[in-house]
Amino acid sequence: MKEIKKNSIRVLAVLFAAVSFYLLYSGFEKIISVDLPVSLALSQPQAIFAIILSLFSGALAVGLWRLKNWTKTAISLLSILLIIIFAVSEIFNFSTIVFAGESITPLSVIVSTFGKSIVNLLLNCGIPLLLIIGLKFVDEIFLESETQRFIVDKFIQRALVFVGSSSILVVFLIFIFTFIESSDAILNIGLGELLTGTVWRPGYIIGDQSGQFGLVPMLLGSIYSTIGAVILGVPLAILTAILLAEIAPPAVREVFRPAIELLAGIPSVIFGLFGMVVLAPLIRNFEIAGNSGFGILNASIILAIMILPTITNVTEDAIRSVPDSYRHASLAMGATRWQTIVSVVLPAARSGIIAAIILGIGRALGETMALIMVIGNSIAIPVPLDNNPLTILLATTRTLTGNIAVEINYAAGVHRSALFFTGVLLFLLLLVINRLAHFILREKQPS
Repeated sequence: MKEIKKNSIRVLAVLFAAVSFYLLYSGFEKIISVDLPVSLALSQPQAIFAIILSLFSGALAVGLWRLKNWTKTAISLLSILLIIIFAVSEIFNFSTIVFAGESITPLSVIVSTFGKSIVNLLLNCGIPLLLIIGLKFVDEIFLESETQRFIVDKFIQRALVFVGSSSILVVFLIFIFTFIESSDAILNIGLGELLTGTVWRPGYIIGDQSGQFGLVPMLLGSIYSTIGAVILGVPLAILTAILLAEIAPPAVREVFRPAIELLAGIPSVIFGLFGMVVLAPLIRNFEIAGNSGFGILNASIILAIMILPTITNVTEDAIRSVPDSYRHASLAMGATRWQTIVSVVLPAARSGIIAAIILGIGRALGETMALIMVIGNSIAIPVPLDNNPLTILLATTRTLTGNIAVEINYAAGVHRSALFFTGVLLFLLLLVINRLAHFILREKQPS
């Protein structure tokens, strides 16, 4: 049986060798401009590619003949790649037929097109599938050297590092793109005006400079609403996480956890509607001149509800990751359950809790639609409505993200560039918060 499998693989090697010879033959026929009896009609670039492909096929043929394991791996990966290419091609072909045109495609046409796409996919993927299944069936006859094992191991390590670094690369590229787009505003308006100006009036002409682009009102709006959300939402989220992780019985936990997770799936516009219809009339009951019900307090409450599931879920995971031996040791020393939670469990889970708070702050700073609906969108520095400083919570304002969303559709020139600089400022705010959290964690590390 083993000899039959070896002979089958060597037949496959001969087929690869034949393909290699034919591609090499056709490629050189085009390059040296000689009319050979049988050849492919190739252009010059196609001929070069055919020669490269022939060398690759020849290497696979040699590897199959010698029963090298790297050949099996290479053919399997190539077959998977071909299957993916054919699948994507059929998906695009199906979508083009179904979604193209001025009228809705009839159901009969959709069904028939889907059936044809499936048939074409099976026909195109037949050979790659047979290669994968056949090579899996004769797996034991291939020889794997130590060198190959080392190379494959290193390749996988490098691939994982590349995939892991891609997220960092994406963030870096987004920041670079945003910064480049904002360079016009930095050069023509100046960092001083952007960061310290208190008037945002893009259409106002002063001398030869078109508009005023001070971001202080929006910056303060974002900071005030985020601080309010943190004050209201973080204690509630942490206490909820303690309830789910340490105190609640399983029956209660199975009710509370899905309800909290459901909050994460509600669209932000629904939260905005809740703030407009429910919270605004309630806040309007404060009989203070200028109180419209829309403002920082409304936005802070909405943001607190929106960051609740994020902070709760991450904090609960952090609390659950604390080893049970910590709890047992504390209880054995005579501490109560609550003392154990406060003095042992929460300090041990501190890094996870701070990470949860950072995620919540990032969620609050980045929220747009809900805040546009409830914060009032007044481009002015928020000030108290009367002599009571707390009435600043009832003042209307606008956030950085809201400013971008409201004006980006009609912005042009330096106005558009200033909005991109707003995005850069948001990046820097999140970076500062992240670094501050890491500094706090490092300072509290035991020496």
